[in-house]
Amino acid sequence: MSIDLNTPEGRKSFIDDSLSGLLSGINDTYGPILLDELLKRIENTINEFNQEINQAFSLLKEKDKKRKDFYNEIDSEDEHSEDTKSEWEKKLESIESKK
Repeated sequence: MSIDLNTPEGRKSFIDDSLSGLLSGINDTYGPILLDELLKRIENTINEFNQEINQAFSLLKEKDKKRKDFYNEIDSEDEHSEDTKSEWEKKLESIESKK
């Protein structure tokens, strides 16, 4: 049996199956109403966590794209600045290239 944690039904099934032994004691002691509330809170916690992780990854992707754009912009400026090098910079480059 495969576990599908990508869907709410799959996560609920996983929680029900995994916690059935632990939750049977709670069900016997406190009743099905509290057991249902506990399961709802666990599901809400998992959903909130998934949303926060998705937001974090979206933010990381956005920042990575901005970083790449910035570096590409710097590279293109460097290509244009080849002609504007001072004589001193050109001499240093020629010395370095001879090494």
